[in-house]
Amino acid sequence: MLFSEAILAFKAWRSFKVGASTVKGYELYLRQFCLFVRNKEIEEISIEDVLTWFSLMRDLKWEHNSFMPKAMALKKFFEFFKKQGKNVIDPWLIPVPHKEYKIPRVATSEVYRKLVGIVPKNTTDPRHLRNLAIINLLWDTGARNGEIVALDLEDVDIEGKKVIIKTEKSKGRRPFRELFWTDETNENLKRWITKRRELGKTMQIEDKDALFISLCNIQSGKRLNIKGVGEMLRHYSNKAKIPPMNAHAFRHHMGRDIVEQGGSSADVMNILGHATLASSSIYVMMTDKQLEERYRKFKGK
Repeated sequence: MLFSEAILAFKAWRSFKVGASTVKGYELYLRQFCLFVRNKEIEEISIEDVLTWFSLMRDLKWEHNSFMPKAMALKKFFEFFKKQGKNVIDPWLIPVPHKEYKIPRVATSEVYRKLVGIVPKNTTDPRHLRNLAIINLLWDTGARNGEIVALDLEDVDIEGKKVIIKTEKSKGRRPFRELFWTDETNENLKRWITKRRELGKTMQIEDKDALFISLCNIQSGKRLNIKGVGEMLRHYSNKAKIPPMNAHAFRHHMGRDIVEQGGSSADVMNILGHATLASSSIYVMMTDKQLEERYRKFKGK
């Protein structure tokens, strides 16, 4: 079986086990490898092919942590065909690198205010109205980028200032959770929703349920995607002359803020929608300054 054909078979099976975004990621990595091996028959692929691919990426200075999802995609792929009796490489021979820990970028209140301050307020331009509502929501909720763009118009409870979402990485533990926001965010969200309903009468909207839609050229009328939000945040960050912000910088702020105000790992887990406490523990770790302050408290000057 050609590798390209095998990808389609694997994708069809895997889509019953994991979310659409995970399947899309697997497909991307597998197609990259497919190009590297020139679409060989899967039975002809050796562990040397995999190791050579990894070595080439290392020589090209690819980010170390990007190896892990690629390795997992190949591992799951060959595991699927091995269990069907295909003569393919043993998936357990594929090395999965350990993740390198990096101190996460954490947005501060000052940075956030500079970011929202650069967005025009007295405007009817739908792009600015939409973008301000998105930035406010990311800051207030600590939600993932994908969770924000997945919101539907009718799901939003403006009166209650909340919405119920499907958690991206629940792994079955808690598939749904509530997001809450402040009065300021609610006002900007109301302005966007009013404009969003007006746009529905004057332009062709492909995804009529989507709360946030694209308003540029080819993608106009489609549900706004993760890439679009990332580009928007980079654009405003550059204009505000601050380090590039992304949704996870806001998410890390939320986790850190919960802990600094006395919250526990369980609070972080439930509010941010982590699948396990292990994911929440990063926020309990102290910064160098906090660690020194605690040490001085116990041991004195």
